[in-house]
Amino acid sequence: MLKFGKYHGCGNDFVIVDFDEKADYPTLAQKLCNRKTGIGADGLIAVKQNPLEMVFYNMDGSRAPMCGNGIRCFARYCFEHGIVKDKIFDVVTLAGVMKIEIADEKNFLIKVNMGKPIFGGESIDATDSENFFGREIEVCGEKIKIYSFFMGTVHTVVFVKDLSEATTEKGDAICNHKLFAHKTNVNFVKVVDEKNFIVRTYERGVGWTCACGTGCCASYVAGKKLGICKDYVNAHLEYGTLKIEENENIFMTGPACRVFEGITEV
Repeated sequence: MLKFGKYHGCGNDFVIVDFDEKADYPTLAQKLCNRKTGIGADGLIAVKQNPLEMVFYNMDGSRAPMCGNGIRCFARYCFEHGIVKDKIFDVVTLAGVMKIEIADEKNFLIKVNMGKPIFGGESIDATDSENFFGREIEVCGEKIKIYSFFMGTVHTVVFVKDLSEATTEKGDAICNHKLFAHKTNVNFVKVVDEKNFIVRTYERGVGWTCACGTGCCASYVAGKKLGICKDYVNAHLEYGTLKIEENENIFMTGPACRVFEGITEV
C-alpha cells in the first residue's frame, strides 16, 4: 500500500509520495498518473529527505530536472506534513537548489527563486551549435520563430497573435523537432500588454498541460529580452495566474492546492 497526496498548481496536477529507494519510479509514474486506471496526474513527485530533494517524473515515466508548479505543491506537502517547519527553505533539484518562501500561508501562495536562464545550444541539448534565440524553423508547412534556452528545464517560446495558432500539431512538431536531442517544452504566448501574457504549454512527456511554472518563467525571460515586458508579468493560465519577476534571479509566485490524500495499491 502506498500513501499519496494529490495536489495542483493552476491546474497542473501531481501525485506526491515519500521517497523509497526500492521504488521503480519510471513505471510507478506511468501507473499512478494514468487518468483511466490510476490516480491521474501530469507528474509524480517523490519527497526525498536529508537533504530535502524533489524527485520529479513526467506522466510518461521520463525524469525531468525541475517543475515550477510541482515545486510549489512539493513545498506545501512538506510544510503540511511537518517535513519542514520554517517558511523559507531550500529544495534540491536536478536543476540546482531552489529557494522556497511560503509568502501567504492562509492562501498558500508560494514564491520560488527559479535561478537564471541559460542560453546556448549546449544548455538545451541541441543537435547543432547555431543560435536558438530567435531562430526560424519550418514546421507544419510554415516558418516559425523560436526562442529556446534552459529555464529550470529545456524550453522553447513561440509568440502568437492568437491562441488558435497553438495547435497540437505544431506543439508536437516543435517538441519533437530534430534540433532537440531530448525534445523541448513548447510555450505559446499571446501578449495582452507588457504586464499580462496568456501562456499555453505543450510539455514534453505530457502533451498539453493546464500550467507550466518554468514555462511561464521562460515566457517572461524571452519577453523581457525582446523588450516586450519589463519588471514583471502576470502569466494567465487556464486555472490561475502566476506572477513572474526578476530581481537578479527569476522569481515565480503562485498557489499550491491540496486536492485530496489517500492510499493506493501498488
